[in-house]
Amino acid sequence: MDFQTSDGVQLNYQVQGTGQPVVLIHGFGGYQQIWCLQVPELLANGYQVVSYDQRNHGASGHTAGLASVDRLIDDLHELLVGLNIERPFLIGHSMGAAEIYGFLQHYPDFPVRGAIAIDQSPKMLNTAKWPYGYMDITRASYRLKLKEHGNVRETLNGVPKQVLNQLAPEKEMFPFVRADNLPLLYDHAKKDWRTAVEAASTPLLLVTANQSPYFDGRFADAMAAANPEYVSHQAVDQSGHVVMAEQAGTFNKLMMEFLKEH
Repeated sequence: MDFQTSDGVQLNYQVQGTGQPVVLIHGFGGYQQIWCLQVPELLANGYQVVSYDQRNHGASGHTAGLASVDRLIDDLHELLVGLNIERPFLIGHSMGAAEIYGFLQHYPDFPVRGAIAIDQSPKMLNTAKWPYGYMDITRASYRLKLKEHGNVRETLNGVPKQVLNQLAPEKEMFPFVRADNLPLLYDHAKKDWRTAVEAASTPLLLVTANQSPYFDGRFADAMAAANPEYVSHQAVDQSGHVVMAEQAGTFNKLMMEFLKEH
């Protein structure tokens, strides 16, 4: 199904099941099918699952020159309001996790029951006082390094064939052109959501990967120390960046424990 945003862009989404809603938010260059190992688990436990392709991704519409993560955060808010999704859990991966941080800051009055952010530091640019950013990028180097991307292996040992089989037809029909979306990636990299996490009054679980090629998981310890009442951290071993696909069993257990606790 498609939802039309306030500026006329169609967002492709799926709603499955009934019960407490859980909204799944993919990352930069991603597709909603990346969550295919979480959806059955959630449905089996009586949750309603909402997934969608973000604008400029997958089967959703495109905006030429998209250069603002804030627009994606607004899309999430419009989708939740438009579909009458009340008190959802939000689960986001990578840039989708950053959007959760931004959502909590931009829409503090929207009731969110809880959120899980997967392998995403709230500040991507490294400084002398914040060494927990994306790889080794700094304000001086981020554009060049993100443009090149390098020969970085995103996962530790790849993702299961079941996930690849779900993603393959979507990638063929709706290829993501990284070069066309670099302005969005640059904006994502410049954001600093630390104050949003520190001020969060919604239960927030930060899931990190011990073998992430991008982030030092100690960022999550720093955030949990700054907001111990609401922020917690779970590290997953033997996983690269795509934790929910690479270690689905471990992630699903953490996910269900968090959802049932809150």
